[in-house]
Amino acid sequence: MFQTTFGIRLLLPLLYLLLGPSMQPPSFEEDLGAKSQLGMELMAARRYAEAVPVYREMVKALPANSGLRLNLGMALHLAGQDKEAIPQFEAALRLGPDSLPAALFLGACNLRLGQAAMAVAPLQKAVRLEPANRDARSMLAEALLGTGRYAEAERHLHRLTQLGPPDPAVWLNLGKTYEELAERAFDDLLKRDPEGPFGLAIAADARLKQDQRNAAFHLYRQAIERAPTLRGLHAAIAGIYGSTGHPDWAAVEEERERRLPRPDCSREVLECSFSAGKYREVVAAASKLKTAPARYWLVRAYNELAVQAFARLAALPPTALSHEWMAQVHRAGRRYLESAEQWRQAIALAPAEPRLKMELAVTLRLSREFAGAQQVLEELLRAEPDAPEPNYLLGDVLLAQEQPERAIPFLEKAVRLEPKRAHAHGALGRAYTLVGRAAEAIPHLRQSLAADVDGSLRYQLARSYQVTGQTEQAQMALQDYEQFRKASQADSEEEGQGAPITPP
Repeated sequence: MFQTTFGIRLLLPLLYLLLGPSMQPPSFEEDLGAKSQLGMELMAARRYAEAVPVYREMVKALPANSGLRLNLGMALHLAGQDKEAIPQFEAALRLGPDSLPAALFLGACNLRLGQAAMAVAPLQKAVRLEPANRDARSMLAEALLGTGRYAEAERHLHRLTQLGPPDPAVWLNLGKTYEELAERAFDDLLKRDPEGPFGLAIAADARLKQDQRNAAFHLYRQAIERAPTLRGLHAAIAGIYGSTGHPDWAAVEEERERRLPRPDCSREVLECSFSAGKYREVVAAASKLKTAPARYWLVRAYNELAVQAFARLAALPPTALSHEWMAQVHRAGRRYLESAEQWRQAIALAPAEPRLKMELAVTLRLSREFAGAQQVLEELLRAEPDAPEPNYLLGDVLLAQEQPERAIPFLEKAVRLEPKRAHAHGALGRAYTLVGRAAEAIPHLRQSLAADVDGSLRYQLARSYQVTGQTEQAQMALQDYEQFRKASQADSEEEGQGAPITPP
């Protein structure tokens, strides 16, 4: 709480001069002093809503006092009235442009209202006024992330790692920011050189992280065909050979890697800096270049920085955040049992977080532990019956257990709550078809096609048209299904997902 009685005393003599002898200075000053004391006592007792009318009266008496505007804004903010607080903080900043608390709280209000873009400018001012203020910099990083300005957010997150004690949230957000920056750089690489070796190599790296070794193997092979001297590709294939029980094949690829010439560091600066572990230098240099090789090294540098950030997170004492991160890593690698255990440990440290329980339910669903997922989801719905995500997932879990009748009410509610959720429409459409309500299934299946990953929804739609006697629509839906299936098969073959790993 920021006390402002000093500012009040400065303004009182001027008021006496303006209003003349008819004014009663002592009683006016005593009244304001009493209100100021009352306001401070209410704020100290956390009776913020009661402090609001007290400060309103004071602001009405002294509208040009920035301190009173600030205190009124704080009382409103702490009472949960952020929308009403914002004009007070804006007025306080107009009256006192260098007010750190006004800038800080204005940013905080906008953040809490979900207006990240509006929070950036005041929080940037707060950081300029006090660069070592962790709260200001943390909120600014949050606002920048909320507006997709990841490169700017990275600078503040990196600085936060140097300010004060280690914070798990900072390292987690920094790692995720590097991953997002890597993904953006990769997208840019694909736009510039969609069929080139650099994009193929990065795509292979991504497949390998997802344990899709066959697909990664063939992407690496394609990259080598286009760039035989690109270092690291033969070593990656050797690793795949080794992990699939072919050490003799791995030895051949390792020898091919050794025979490649060393980089000329006078020309291949980015590669040499990367090899030396100077990832931030790579980022600084590669970000200024628009070539495919620069984008390639930029992606790799961001990925390595992400690995370092997550390693720092893992080295800290266990927290809900660190368990959450490990759970996400295991789930991305399809290690669902390990992921579920990490979610449970996160929940044990933060039991009031329903989001963590929802993530546990998703993981259990992926591992086909339907009974466990159902138990978690029913618990979530007892606490919040109208939450759309648990309603959808519980319906989906019941459907997976061949209980369409029980699933339908939950899926109907999910669709009502979020009419644009394609997955919920698909699940409801399948449930309707299973209980013989094909006519009702059709509109939901049609709305679900954007979420159809394997063609099953298209096939269900064609069957529903057939059952309801809509022959022409059924034929068109079957043609769509066949085209989708063939396109999916072609994509899989192009990426080598079904092709075997072959010898050197």
